[in-house]
Amino acid sequence: MELTIWLGLLASALFISISPGPGAIFSISQGTQYGFKRSIISVIGLQIGLMSQIIFLLLGLGVLIDQFPSIFSIIKILGMLYLIVLGVIQWLKKIEQIATSKGSLNDTFSPLNSFLKGFFVNITNIKGTVFFLALIPLFVDLTALKISTCIILTATLVVVDLLVMTGYLMLAKIMKSFLSDPKKILWQNRVTGSILILIGLIMGLS
Repeated sequence: MELTIWLGLLASALFISISPGPGAIFSISQGTQYGFKRSIISVIGLQIGLMSQIIFLLLGLGVLIDQFPSIFSIIKILGMLYLIVLGVIQWLKKIEQIATSKGSLNDTFSPLNSFLKGFFVNITNIKGTVFFLALIPLFVDLTALKISTCIILTATLVVVDLLVMTGYLMLAKIMKSFLSDPKKILWQNRVTGSILILIGLIMGLS
């Protein structure tokens, strides 16, 4: 891949990752609940989901979606439902379930659960699928794919997103210092839950 093409890919990757979406909201939500260190596993889940999505597209999912539009609709509905369910779970959390830095409340953190949540947030992100369907052909000749090109493309998109989502976790860490009161965390959960539900509805109904 030529340097000029890669720089264009890098700029596009930054734009995709920085734009507020399910991954960003999810990262902030996890960070404010569980802190920076614990939430890294959520971000790793996001990246594995992103990597899987890119690989599926490179392997021909885009062509398959072209031929069978119902596949696109199924992914879209699943993504919408998953984000809505995540949002509802955030809304229904009780104060007793919220972990605080003082450790006075029950800590319900599960690394596997956080990883899987992150994975499914990205693998069902229809916004990302649509964007990549339009983006990838601009930088890669799909009729003459090279392994080296696929590696560069995937690594660029994943590393950039990893750095940006880590940045959102750091932002969440700062926010958490102002949310030491469990009641404030509860309302923060409801705000992020509402945003996840709204994003799900917008993505699913658009």
